[in-house]
Amino acid sequence: MTTFKLQKPEEEVRRVGFVLQKQGIHERIPAQVGLNIDISGSMAELFSSGIVQSALERVLPVALYFDDDGRIDTWVFSDTDRIASITPATANNYGGYVEREITGNPLLKRILWGGTDYAPVIRSNLMTYGLLEEQNSGGLLGMIFGMKRDTLGEETRSGVPAINYFLTDGQNSDHDAAWRLLREAEHAESQIYYVMVGIGDDEFSFLRAAAKEFPNVGFVSARNLGAFVGSDDAYEKLLPAELCSWLKHEHEGDDDHH
Repeated sequence: MTTFKLQKPEEEVRRVGFVLQKQGIHERIPAQVGLNIDISGSMAELFSSGIVQSALERVLPVALYFDDDGRIDTWVFSDTDRIASITPATANNYGGYVEREITGNPLLKRILWGGTDYAPVIRSNLMTYGLLEEQNSGGLLGMIFGMKRDTLGEETRSGVPAINYFLTDGQNSDHDAAWRLLREAEHAESQIYYVMVGIGDDEFSFLRAAAKEFPNVGFVSARNLGAFVGSDDAYEKLLPAELCSWLKHEHEGDDDHH
């Protein structure tokens, strides 16, 4: 079983920079980095074997490179409303993070090892970054029932684009709801790019279709997650060409405002 253990963060951050240079990014572009971790029942073995911890340690240098705060905004999700935004992962707390903050966290017991839905955690991402706001619906029904409607915007609250990694090993049960959120975020030109990492042998038809349809969604296959994060070209996979082009576009658009 091939895995990765983060030993020298500074050295790994340099490797991230080198990969980006090969993609034509020669100066640092500030970005927020997030991670959505599937905690459905089928993921349990990947947690107990330490592979999810390895994956988090492989993503951390990306966050240390892009994010001024050097942190991974971290969410866990299973199905329906069983999601949580948890303590961000940083260079100071990544050791033992998964066991401490997820599998051994008593506050998460009710949401561990459920099914798989994407929309609730995507919604939480968008709200956290200030890209989605709930507003009262107009008309009599809105007044009576307190109905809300979503309003999606282009710029994050901080004005810095967000890269969000999705670790999941199965198809979601909420295709329509998740698709609608991704479509509305893309239509609003929201400053968020999703790198969907599909773990295992599932076809991932939803994620592949989303990556084909939306310019701010990418799909990466990781049939063996341990081998994926332990490979020499892991950063090339985590920083695909489409993401790099998107970042350059966002950066150029930011320059246009000044």
